[in-house]
Amino acid sequence: MPGAENMPAAFHADRRWGFSSERLGMTFHGNTITHLDSPCHIFWDGAMYNGRSHSLVDEAEGSAWAAVTAAADGIVTRGVLLDVARARDVPWWEPGQGVFPDDLEEAERRQGVRVGVGDAVLLRTGHGRFRREGRAASGFAQTGWHASCLPWLHERGVALIAADSPQDVQPSGYDDVLMPVHAVGLVAMGLWLLDNCDLEACATTAAELGQWDFQLAVAPVRFAGTSGSPVNPIATF
Repeated sequence: MPGAENMPAAFHADRRWGFSSERLGMTFHGNTITHLDSPCHIFWDGAMYNGRSHSLVDEAEGSAWAAVTAAADGIVTRGVLLDVARARDVPWWEPGQGVFPDDLEEAERRQGVRVGVGDAVLLRTGHGRFRREGRAASGFAQTGWHASCLPWLHERGVALIAADSPQDVQPSGYDDVLMPVHAVGLVAMGLWLLDNCDLEACATTAAELGQWDFQLAVAPVRFAGTSGSPVNPIATF
């Protein structure tokens, strides 16, 4: 595990009783670890969601508002998997290809499901399979949501979005905003974001059952003042 330091085995004086232990440390934001982004993760013009000032985030104490501990009791809601790779009959979307609202609605139509208020939408582009088969994107290119999906998500009243990539398609097509899905989703809409999910097993189960919605449970670690947490999301069909 990145950031894990194995400690030497330790024994009691008679050496009959012993233990092993580790010290863990990680930078979970990025393109690898499955993690939850809380609203204090991104600023725009010095402000967070609901116009709260970035000054509420302190180097020593972390964030005094909208930290991951706002979800300390967990997030449990209806999850809907939109398998846009399956809808397009491809193993995966290529890095740099963005998912648009028409793609979401085509997945809904083919799966017989509809995203509603309060749902968590899980976007499968096949990026997990792409990585497992040893493929590598060139440069900064990655697949994911196109920013044009944001009004669609707002109209449907979605509470959380997830993807098997770091969310934003790159290049995003917007020169003045590096990650518009993060910037607009977190700052303007108050969405919670689940980055870098492994959706392969979920997609296989959904296809076998012919059921694309389920109970989604996300339980972040209660890291006081932090802008997110590594998580292990659970879909229960």
